[in-house]
Amino acid sequence: MNLNRIDLNLLVVFDAIARTGSVKDAAPQLALSQPAVSHALNRLRVLMDDPLFVRARNRLVPTERAQSMIGPVAGILQSVRVLMNTNGADAVEENRHFRIGISDFAALTIVPRLTRKLQQIAPNVTLELINVGENTLNQLAGGELDCTFWGLQPPESPYLSQFLFHDSFVGFCSTDHPLMELIDQGISLDDYLRYPHAIAQFRASGSSPIDVFLKGIGRHRTIALRSPSFMSNITAIVGTRMVATLPSLLESIALSQGLLSFPLPFLIPHFNYSLVWHRRTEADLSGIWLRRLLVEMR
Repeated sequence: MNLNRIDLNLLVVFDAIARTGSVKDAAPQLALSQPAVSHALNRLRVLMDDPLFVRARNRLVPTERAQSMIGPVAGILQSVRVLMNTNGADAVEENRHFRIGISDFAALTIVPRLTRKLQQIAPNVTLELINVGENTLNQLAGGELDCTFWGLQPPESPYLSQFLFHDSFVGFCSTDHPLMELIDQGISLDDYLRYPHAIAQFRASGSSPIDVFLKGIGRHRTIALRSPSFMSNITAIVGTRMVATLPSLLESIALSQGLLSFPLPFLIPHFNYSLVWHRRTEADLSGIWLRRLLVEMR
């Protein structure tokens, strides 16, 4: 292919249609008329010798060839934008509104530091925090979320991910719990299972790694409380005989609420915490800036 025939604007049009699934919706984003966008798309179709997008359910769906182009085109446009504007926070649009998917864990550990940092370096930026759930990936794909924190195995293409940190699990109970009398000699598995447990159960996740381990050795724990929140479990078990197993990064919060921690009587692998976004936003300078900020904060 003769590179002199390639018009970078055709790639911009391709990217907009891939993101919106519509010539009509892409046109205002490009500040072009619908006929102009259609004309550019037809030029690119001839150049690539492929229809690129076909209509299905009132949307333009990428062909196999177009699907393979989405990531590379986004990367090319990202490189051009970064080349033209490399001034850090200047990449963030005035009054940019970010929508981030969060879990209870992220709300307690990451969000407080993020909001303080944003107030310092980008006070005009606003955040909308949306609970993660079964529709989170669809929300990323549909543009309802810019990114999301992710405690499970990161999803595959068309989603991208960045490792943030890993954490381990620790046991917690009230300060007057009988288990505290066993700290010096060590808490056994039988001791741990003797008391009822409070667990956080999220709709988007499967079985707890604690229960997976226990099932593997033919044991189980008695669940007295299930909740959608680590924080509710922390406050609920104060003054009771219940036990909670929580990420270690929540220890300072748990201690402040009147709990004490103890090491688990078994080994559970660390869990990774990541940031996930859809590749259609890979070239968005504001999104790049936010993701870099979160990585630097880890």
